[in-house]
Parts: sequence; C-alpha cells; structure tokens
Amino acid sequence: MNLRTFTLGLGLLLVGLGAGLWSSRWLPHGASQAESANTAAAPASATASAAAPASRQVLYWANPMNAAIHADHPMKDNMGMDYVPVYAPAAAPQRRVLYWASPMNPAIHADHPMKDNMGMDYVPVYAQAETGGADTGVHIDPRLTQNLGVRLTTAQMRPLGQAIQTVGTVAVDQNRVTIVTPRFSGWVVQLKVRAVGDAVARGQVLAEIYSPELYAAQQEYSIARQLAGTTDSHTGSHPDNQGLLAAAKQRLLLLGLPEAALKQLEASGQPMRDVPILAPESGVVTALNIRQGSYVSSQNSLFEIANLDRVWVNVALYDYQMPWVRLGDGVQLQLPAYPGRNWDGRLNFLYPTLDPQTRTITARLSFANPGGMLRPGMYANATVQAQAQTALALPSSAVLRTQDGDYAMLAQAGGHFLPVQVALGPEANGWVVIARGLKVGDQVVESAQFLLYSESQFQSVKARMLGGQANTSGASGMPATGAMSGMPPASSPQAGAAGPMPAPTATPPVRPAAAPPDAGSMAGMNMAPGRSAP
Repeated sequence: MNLRTFTLGLGLLLVGLGAGLWSSRWLPHGASQAESANTAAAPASATASAAAPASRQVLYWANPMNAAIHADHPMKDNMGMDYVPVYAPAAAPQRRVLYWASPMNPAIHADHPMKDNMGMDYVPVYAQAETGGADTGVHIDPRLTQNLGVRLTTAQMRPLGQAIQTVGTVAVDQNRVTIVTPRFSGWVVQLKVRAVGDAVARGQVLAEIYSPELYAAQQEYSIARQLAGTTDSHTGSHPDNQGLLAAAKQRLLLLGLPEAALKQLEASGQPMRDVPILAPESGVVTALNIRQGSYVSSQNSLFEIANLDRVWVNVALYDYQMPWVRLGDGVQLQLPAYPGRNWDGRLNFLYPTLDPQTRTITARLSFANPGGMLRPGMYANATVQAQAQTALALPSSAVLRTQDGDYAMLAQAGGHFLPVQVALGPEANGWVVIARGLKVGDQVVESAQFLLYSESQFQSVKARMLGGQANTSGASGMPATGAMSGMPPASSPQAGAAGPMPAPTATPPVRPAAAPPDAGSMAGMNMAPGRSAP
C-alpha cells in the first residue's frame, strides 16, 4: 500500500463521517417541524370545522373523492384527505297549508299532496295570515334607498277644500214664470202684445176678447141688480132677489172679469162687449200662442210671462266633485260678455239625476239680475267655493291605482316596505282622502313606489310558486344548485380542503334553489389555494 492509496481511503472515511453527522443533526429536526406543523394544523382545522356547524346534526361522513362512500365517524382516505361531514337539513318553520295548487293551472286545487297528469308535484299554498309582516313586502338596504330615488311622505290630517271651476248657462227662474189662460171662450178682437220678448207690466192689457158667454153673464148681473132694487133705495127688495144678485156677481168673477170692468158695469149698467185680458205679473213675454182674430177657450194658454229680476245659472259638476259641494256654498259668476264684472250668489239646488250623455250633475245657482244684464241662454264661468273638510290625506302621487285596487307602500323599520290596500275618498289640490287602510303618522313612499310594489308582487308570486321555500340553502335547508345535500358551503374549511366532487347518485333529487353568493364554480365547491387536485 503506497501513500496515495492511504490518503484516498482516509479522505473517503472523513467524508462519510461528515455526512452522517449532518444527517443526524438536520434531517430529524426538519421532519419534526413538519410533523408538528401538520399536527397543529389538524386541530385548528378540526376546531374550525366543529365551530362552524356545531349546531347541526351530522348524518354521516362522505369520501371527498367519491361521495357514495360513507362512514359513521371522522376518518381519512388512503390519500390522507379528511372525510366531509354531511349534515341534516335545517327544519323549516311550520306553516299551515291552505291547499295544493296545480303548477300548470293554479285555479285547480287539491286538499292533499298529489301529482298532475304530467307527473309534476302540486304546489302548497300557505295561509297569508301566518306569514307575519316580515315575510311579505320587500326589503331594501337603507343605504340604497337614496340611489333608488325613494322619497317618503306622512299620512296626516289636513283641511281639504277646493274652488271648483265650472261652466254653465243662464236660464229663466221657473218659479217666476206665469201662464195667462182665459176662463171663457171667444175671439181675439184686438191683440195688444204681438211678439215674444216684449216687456209687460203688471195690470197691462194684453188683448181684448169678445165672449158671448161673458157678455150674457154681464146682462144677467144687470137684471139681477134691477130686481134687487139696488138702483132705487125707496123700493123694497125680496130676499130671493138678493141671492140672485150675489150669484150673478160670483159668476162674473169666476169667469175672470176684471175688477175694473165689474165696477164699470155697476156704474153704467151696460155690459162690456170686449173684455180685456190683463198681465198678472211684470216681466217678459216668453211664449205667445194667439194671433189677431183667433178663437180662444179655457183650454188654450195665451201668454207666458217670465220675471227676469232673478235668474238661474245651471252649471255642470262631475260626480267626483260632489263630496265637496254643499247647498248654500258661495258662488262667483263671470261672463265673457262683461269682463271684470262679477256676480255673487249661492248654490241652492242639486239635481237628483245624472246626465247620461255628459256624465255630469246639474247644480242650480240663483242670482239677482237688476237691469237684466244676465240674459237666458248666455254662457257663464262659475267658481264654487267648496267648504273645507278635515280628513286623513296623502299626496295623490303616493297612491298606486291598479286593477285589483288602490295601494300605498308603507315604510317600516329596517328598510322593509309593505304594500297596503287603501280606500280612497275625495281628491282636491293634489291630495286624496284616505278613508281606510292607514293611520295618522304612517310613512308612505311617494316616489319609486311602483318599483317597490312590483318587487313585492314578484316576491309574493315566487313564494307561492316555491311553496314558501324561496330562501337560500342556509336558511331553508335546501341545497344550492350543483351542491350535494348536506354539504357545507364553499367558504367552510372542509370545502376548502376538498377537490371537485361529482353529485352522488344515491341522493334523492330535490327542487333546486338559489345558490349562495360564495358558492364555487365546480359542484358548489372551491379548490383550496396552494394545492392541486391529485
């Protein structure tokens, strides 16, 4: 053995000793650190796993790679991956079912669960009274109400009244119309008033008529006076003659002989051939039914005279304005023919019927007419000063008018809005009376209420179609779309440690619900960061 060979062997021995010392010092220490890290991570994961679903019952543990493989206790698979706990679904709140409705035709009901001829389950319809106020309406984050343009108003007691603007027509006061009719028959000898529209005064002679009947009655009265001895104070008279005289005089008065003509007959003793017809009232002739030389009788109306010292104005009011109108309300009248001139009057009558053509109700106003400026037939503008009434009211813009009724969106605490059906009363100046449905101080949406109402109706229909199970899997116990029944959400530690899993074939099908916002894209699970699927 030479020196070279000895030196080489000694060097190899030293290298071997150094490698052994290094491995005994560093390799066990690193392995223990890794083992301690894994040991610390496992309890932390177990603690988090136990803390999240501690309140839910575990049915079994499923293999993360094959969900059909179950175990009745926690364990690991041959790759060291933890089995995933499968929890019992949360119990849904008990609600009374009114009936079951066909999913294709909600008008078809049943009193027990069943299927239609297509194999589809009937949908349960729950009692609305038991849903509670928090289950109806719509919830909005209070921070978003401003972005949506939601503006609130308050139901309040306020005096409501309005000045009703309307149009009308001047008409004759029918209480001041007089008809002239003779009580005898005869012929018109002289017609004094010959045209409609002529003004006449009380006691004015309208016409002179020759009546044989009235002429004979005057002669009988003259003879009775002679027999009664009224012309000779020294001659005695028989009682029968006095009765005959009284009867003859009464007959003349009943036939309509004027008082002046009777006095003239008594003074002269000569009958009057042409008897005058006098005007009973002052006014304007509005109807003339005779002509010179015509024959008249007690069945003919000769003249119609209207007194225009006071006239009517008939105005039209719509039915929705009637609650504000009362008899005796003040009315101001303006005529286009007399700009700047006003007439003050009162509403004194409301007709009991409605015009079927114009769908309006006629109101009668009475005005004094000195000088005859208000002529029948003239058009007029009227302002009815309706009396104010105090009532619970809302702005008209806050009411939603639908084919199912009138609604208001009631604002509640926590951004909750509830549609409330209301009964409306009269409307005036942009406000409407609330007869039923709200109380003083209620906050109601004045703008964007149609958006909220539509959303609340959508939520109501959705709840009915889904049988009241419109919540997510965490609230209703129903799994999210693409997730296995009872699996934890993607944010739990078990979901983070598992890879993609196919849906189990042994699990019965369930109605899909909305997936939670943090659900993963692969079977409802997310891949754990920093790890790859084997």
